[in-house]
Amino acid sequence: MGIGGGGDIIQGIPVARLLRLLGVEEIWMGGVACQWWTEDGEPLADTWGTAVMGPTLYEVNEMTAVESLAPQVVKVNQNSHLYGRKPCEARLSGTLGEDVMFVAGLTGGVWGLTEGLKEVVEQRKIDLFIGVDIGSDSFHDGKEAVPAKTSMVDFMSLGAMAQLPCPVVYGVSGYGCDGEMQLEELDERVSRVMKAGGYLGAHGITQADITAMEQASEIYPDPVEPMSFRAAQGELGFKNVWTHGPWGTVVKVSPLAAVMMFFDPKTLIEACSWGVKILQPSTSLQDVENLFRDKLGGFPESRLRKVMRFFD
Repeated sequence: MGIGGGGDIIQGIPVARLLRLLGVEEIWMGGVACQWWTEDGEPLADTWGTAVMGPTLYEVNEMTAVESLAPQVVKVNQNSHLYGRKPCEARLSGTLGEDVMFVAGLTGGVWGLTEGLKEVVEQRKIDLFIGVDIGSDSFHDGKEAVPAKTSMVDFMSLGAMAQLPCPVVYGVSGYGCDGEMQLEELDERVSRVMKAGGYLGAHGITQADITAMEQASEIYPDPVEPMSFRAAQGELGFKNVWTHGPWGTVVKVSPLAAVMMFFDPKTLIEACSWGVKILQPSTSLQDVENLFRDKLGGFPESRLRKVMRFFD
């Protein structure tokens, strides 16, 4: 499951391909109901002059042409849409070799997300759950030089993952390529998790993975997701990523960006992302937003669009 919304599921492609090689018989892929859409419902393309100031966190049960798997979790296909807008998971459905493509809702807070995923895991006898992400925003601890911009949704997903009744793994690729944290800060946060025994290993993006991820990125353009497989093609050094406003964000892409590092999410939460625990009792999106603002001192990315419209 892509844990941050948008095109995060694209980072799951190398993992799914690896599991296939290891003989896993059935693979479900999906993401959370958080999309960075332009006003016409198109994905945020990797082009100059396009800026989306905030994501849309939508109600999965308002989608058309979906099948309910559990409360807050729906199976999607190529025809699934929300008032004409197709999330990344619907656009990629049937193209990644997955057995099921799903979207998990966030409007019931972390509690709702947890209960929905729990029901799927238990009823479908899921053996392993892997949450994938790109960049750095899952490692925020609130002490960064520049405040976190979009860690709320990642924290919600981590909070739900940590409570599932099966083995759970968190994987991050595109090391630091979201521009949400300085690399030195990210190194320090990762070192904490490693010292606590939370590092589980790594898997590098292969040439075949590059092809599959590139094809997925053509179907669902995203300014950040390609950074990992482009790093595997040797596109290293300082790059401008079209996020966080019309000027973009400068990031330093290292060879490590082409590697997915795996961690135990419970250790990650205890050693670094302690704010996840603050959000876990939430039962609505408003609960999450209030806790994120009042207890963690952050600004919920789900409110960015409303603020920008106010000033427009």
